Amino acid sequence: MYDWLLQENVGAVVIENIQLRQQHDTDKRFNRLTHNFKKKKLTEMIVRRGLRLGFRVKKVNPAYTSVIGRFKYRKKYDLSVRESAALVIGRRGLGYQERLPKELIHIIKTKVKRHLIAVLGSMEESYKQSKSGTKQRQYLGMMLKKIENFKEEHEWSLWNILHN
Repeated sequence: MYDWLLQENVGAVVIENIQLRQQHDTDKRFNRLTHNFKKKKLTEMIVRRGLRLGFRVKKVNPAYTSVIGRFKYRKKYDLSVRESAALVIGRRGLGYQERLPKELIHIIKTKVKRHLIAVLGSMEESYKQSKSGTKQRQYLGMMLKKIENFKEEHEWSLWNILHN
């Protein structure tokens, strides 16, 4: 990989800053997969070799890169979701921030909002009173509030609405 990058006069490498911390209960299989995963060593090797060869190596937050890539770049450049996520990671490394396109804002304000209201309205009264129903109503209400006040919200919270 680095040979090709040197050939193309590339001066920097941007990688995801992934941290596999256990934030919730998981089963044995997931624990085994994450603990046996050699991601840390692979990342260290990429960083070490890049620095040794004179590349600038930058780690970026990978939050919502797949969602942003899917909705913003996949069709535009005829890329796979993974390729478009990699494009977003590269753009973050260059310091760009991803804004929601106007078309997506329109879809969120019309179709998504209408769908959330329909879901809230279609809940049965018995479910609304239950603990899980109350949590779901609060969550849907929070999402509707974010849509209404989207200009004051952090950009990623709207990408989160599209993700769900």
